[in-house]
Amino acid sequence: MKRSLYATFMNVGTKNAPDYARMGKGISEMKEAYNAEEESNQYIDEDSATNELISYSPTFDVTQKCYVGEKIFEFVDEKRKNLAVEEDAKTDCLKIYLYSQLAENVYEAAKINTTIVIGDYDAKEITYSVKQNGNQIQGYVTITKTTEEDGTETTKTVFTAGKYAA
Repeated sequence: MKRSLYATFMNVGTKNAPDYARMGKGISEMKEAYNAEEESNQYIDEDSATNELISYSPTFDVTQKCYVGEKIFEFVDEKRKNLAVEEDAKTDCLKIYLYSQLAENVYEAAKINTTIVIGDYDAKEITYSVKQNGNQIQGYVTITKTTEEDGTETTKTVFTAGKYAA
């Protein structure tokens, strides 16, 4: 499968007026780490340990080249410049499975609440972690592309929680 078929969109707008931009430009690698919390117990009547999976704490670390005018960079850079903490460091992201098309322009997706943690910055690159807060919400997205009269193409991405019904 091509990496381009697993897309992450970050809300660079607000909760009330979301504006989802696809993470990609300037990002050459972005792997999601699930960070499983496990518990292992060795009971006296067993020869092998009993293992339990307790939870996950997903995060993805990003190294991004700095492109002025690129929506994701501009959004994250504002967080860096303002030393954003608590609610100011939060946004939401969409994990969109473009390989799982449900209908024309409709794809399986998950919405996650996230905290952006800034790492390093040197004006050429910025590093940051996107850490998931709480459970993800399963659903789907509808991606609509329109072309303005001046030829500018805009993309609107709308998330809907729940199963898609044709």
